Amino acid sequence: MTQPERTGFTAEETRIIRQRQAARSRIMGVVLVALCVLFFMITVAKIGVWG
Repeated sequence: MTQPERTGFTAEETRIIRQRQAARSRIMGVVLVALCVLFFMITVAKIGVWG
């Protein structure tokens, strides 16, 4: 026989999933800011504003 489908998660599973999502969101935010800073620095270096 097949196992019955699960209709939802327990409160503990939901909490763990939300924590993982929040951690991934923070990491993606840091990566995005780092890329913005990198692109800005490359642009400034090419234009030569500080040099």
